[in-house]
Amino acid sequence: MTARNIDKRTDNIVIGAGEVYLDRHEGGTPTGERYLGDAVGAALEITTEETTVFSGSGPVARELARIARSVTRTVTLTLHDISLENLALFTLGSVKRLAAAAPVSDEPAVFRPGRWYQLGGAARPAGVLSLATPASKAAAVNAVAVASAAQTPVTATQAIAAKRFGEGVSETEQTGQYIVDFERARVYWLPADHALHEAKAGVVDGTEIGIDYTPDDAAREQVQSALGQVIGAFRYIEDSAEGQGRNIYAPRCSIQPAGGLTLLDGRSTEQQIRLAVSMLEPGGGQPALYIDGQAA
Repeated sequence: MTARNIDKRTDNIVIGAGEVYLDRHEGGTPTGERYLGDAVGAALEITTEETTVFSGSGPVARELARIARSVTRTVTLTLHDISLENLALFTLGSVKRLAAAAPVSDEPAVFRPGRWYQLGGAARPAGVLSLATPASKAAAVNAVAVASAAQTPVTATQAIAAKRFGEGVSETEQTGQYIVDFERARVYWLPADHALHEAKAGVVDGTEIGIDYTPDDAAREQVQSALGQVIGAFRYIEDSAEGQGRNIYAPRCSIQPAGGLTLLDGRSTEQQIRLAVSMLEPGGGQPALYIDGQAA
């Protein structure tokens, strides 16, 4: 008679699905659990290392004992949600609140024909997001003022796409030494052979200039990387597609990136964030890992 005929229990075959949460600690203090968004993968891996003791007598060493030396418990996560908070975990950084950008006067730059310049300066090292779009062609000419160190004005401007402005009724371009991408707050320094280029006395390759502009950049959040360790508590709540699932909780973990973040790959797959959640001893004699039941 087989075991299946004797033991009448039902096998619990589980097809996993569920939600992952992280409680990021600040100064050792919990801040509350945050849902990490849709997770395409979550895998618990447990590895151990042993010290093997062999006999020292006799012609052949005999194995006397195996002593556990270390145990490592890690959950590897693959997330779909490319949120700022998840990117902060991936970069070991934090989310910072930026105030609305104010009008800028005399931002220092260098005229380099054929190159792009991102507006933002020291106040916005990563750049402002966009510029206030001029309401008319006349306003566009003076919306972004560029002057050399001698304060010689450079007047060519252009708004991109359907927001282009020019001098004539049918014109969409303004000749000069640069064009302005209002939607992305970028300036392109026109090379001499460009169709729109118009030379300006005193402004040549390498000329130091100052730029005046008005950002259209409201208060926003930004991820800033840092050097440090991210500590928090991890929770997995099972919502299995099949079988009776189990919840997992680790009260103290170190969170680190696990692999790269593919920015583009020919549009074949979506971006994914991979994290390694390494379980640490919480102290006080408490377990590092709990695997719990669920309410019926």
